[in-house]
Amino acid sequence: MGVKKRRFRGLVACLLGSMLGGAVLSSLHAEGVRAVAPPATYPATSWQGRNQAVMRIMRRLDSHVGLVSLHVGEVVQYGTLSLTLERCLQKPEGLPAQAAAQVKIEENQEAGSPTFEGWMFTNDPALGAYAGALYDVQVVSCDGDAVAPMVGPLPHPSVPSVATAGAPHVEADGEGKSSSPTAGQNVHQGDNGASGPVSLLPPTPAPAPQAGQGEGTQP
Repeated sequence: MGVKKRRFRGLVACLLGSMLGGAVLSSLHAEGVRAVAPPATYPATSWQGRNQAVMRIMRRLDSHVGLVSLHVGEVVQYGTLSLTLERCLQKPEGLPAQAAAQVKIEENQEAGSPTFEGWMFTNDPALGAYAGALYDVQVVSCDGDAVAPMVGPLPHPSVPSVATAGAPHVEADGEGKSSSPTAGQNVHQGDNGASGPVSLLPPTPAPAPQAGQGEGTQP
């Protein structure tokens, strides 16, 4: 009894699998191939301007760390430091996060460090960090309103064109036969209605009968 139940369950599973597989194949055949537009992204060289920058300042005497917000064109005093933000740029949405600030830093003391004026980058702080006698300064991010340069709206993605091709017809014996003629072949209808390839070569003449061979005589 258990063997019959297992066989019955296996038969039902096979029937369901064949029905579902046929439905999926029919759906795919009817749907065909559809092209999908790539996501719209800004070019890797795009920068968006902001009118503020957030700076991280560490005091070397006690390792105290503070965050200072700078506005473009304003001079901010932090201890003995004098900071002026000239520009702040960041990558637009969709690109790896990165910010760059052009600042001027002066340390107001007699034996202070030389004036720093240049760019600071978040992804490479060692390239443009300020390391003075009493303070270390790094850029954290850009903030505020958008200013020039402006990246503008995202470009509209274009859908690529995909050439469709008919699927070959599969006979019951498993051999695939294409519904369209192959290259170099012409399809014609014969006398019996069957179609087949037609050779483009000239017809081959029948061989001539050899000497001494003729039609047999009737007794």
